[in-house]
Amino acid sequence: MELLRDPDADLVAACRQPESEAFEAAFEGLFAKYRERAYAIAFRITGSAVDALDVVQDSFALVFRKLAGFRGGSLFSTWLFRIVVNCSIDHRRRTNLRPDAGARGAAEETPGNEPVDLAPNPRELAARRELGDHVQSAISQLSPKLRVVLALRYLEDMSYEELAATLGLSLGTVKSRLARAHLALENVVRSRFPQLDLDRDTLDAAGGVG
Repeated sequence: MELLRDPDADLVAACRQPESEAFEAAFEGLFAKYRERAYAIAFRITGSAVDALDVVQDSFALVFRKLAGFRGGSLFSTWLFRIVVNCSIDHRRRTNLRPDAGARGAAEETPGNEPVDLAPNPRELAARRELGDHVQSAISQLSPKLRVVLALRYLEDMSYEELAATLGLSLGTVKSRLARAHLALENVVRSRFPQLDLDRDTLDAAGGVG
C-alpha cells in the first residue's frame, strides 16, 4: 500500500537549502501554518500563555537546527508536535510552575487567539471560562506524561494513532497511559472540584475556552 505524501514535503525540502532564495518563504510558511496549533499544545502542557509563546519560539528554533536530520519517517507535523511536547515538558520542569498556574495561564489568553462564538451570552461565557479554568487546573496536577496524553487526546482531539506517532509510543502504551490519566484526573477532580461532571463533553467544552 502506497504511503500518502507529506503535504509539507515541498516546504520542508526548501527549508533544507538555507542558501536558496526560497528558504525564507518556506520556513515562514511552515511557521504560519503550525504556530497556532503548536501554541495550543504548549499552552495545554505549560498552563501559561507566556510560557507557551516561549515554547513555540524554542520549538521552531529547534526545528531550524534539526531539520537536516529529519528523514521523513513520519509527517513533518507529527515530528514538529513531538518537539513542541518535549520543549513544553522541559520548560515546565525548568520554571517549576505552582499547581495553580494552569488556572492563571488559562485566564491570560485563549490558545491560538481563536475567536469566541459570535455574541455569546456573558453569563454562559463566564461559566464556560470557569469550567475551562477548573479543568486546566485539575490537569496541571498530573505528572507531565499523564498531562500530555490527556491534553492531546481531548483538548487537541488527537486520535490514538496521532498520539502514538507524536509521543513515540505504541498504541497499547498510549491506551494504558490514557487510562491511567483518566483515573488520576478523576481523583484530582473528586478531591478539588467535586461539582464537575468530568465526561468527554466537559473536556471538549473546557478545551474551547482555554
